Amino acid sequence: MKPETKKRMDHLIFMQRLKYGAMAGGVGLVVLSFMLFMGYEQQAQIDKVTATIMVHGTIVEAKLARSGNASYNLTVRLDDGRSVKTVSQRASGIPYKGEQLDMKEVAHKSGRKNYIVTQLIVKHE
Repeated sequence: MKPETKKRMDHLIFMQRLKYGAMAGGVGLVVLSFMLFMGYEQQAQIDKVTATIMVHGTIVEAKLARSGNASYNLTVRLDDGRSVKTVSQRASGIPYKGEQLDMKEVAHKSGRKNYIVTQLIVKHE
């Protein structure tokens, strides 16, 4: 093969590889950009916490959760008259009807509210 022909073929092979490499790089860049955009959108739509306040209430009903012995489903009457449902972990104590407890009321941007039991107040009689 003549040197001019070899040089021309090497140049054509190089250009073909460059073209496929550029296409692969472009597709990779588009996929990466899409993933970053979706991550940003998901982060922007998270229901952010707007306020956390402490509330006090009395246990109206305590049932062992169906998931096992790790938690209790509680119905609590707050001091302001509202009735809320929450979950208490066994680690914070075994809740009984009539016991007092302190909870955190966590308000979210969407208006949803969660109640987290912080302390059971056991009356010693």
